[in-house]
Amino acid sequence: MPTHDPVADHGRHYAERLRAAGTSARLSEYPGAGHAFLSTPGVAPKAGTARTEILEFLRSSLTA
Repeated sequence: MPTHDPVADHGRHYAERLRAAGTSARLSEYPGAGHAFLSTPGVAPKAGTARTEILEFLRSSLTA
């Protein structure tokens, strides 16, 4: 999750609610990243790392 995002707190609260409901959720923060940084991997250096982490989480969650 980008930390330089006006809706970052909403993401944190959503992750808390998912966990409280028993859903597997992981929250990773990317300091300095802005809103929608995932859609600009050639521009936002942290986007590639975040995408890799998301894919690893999905692979492990969907094969478990």
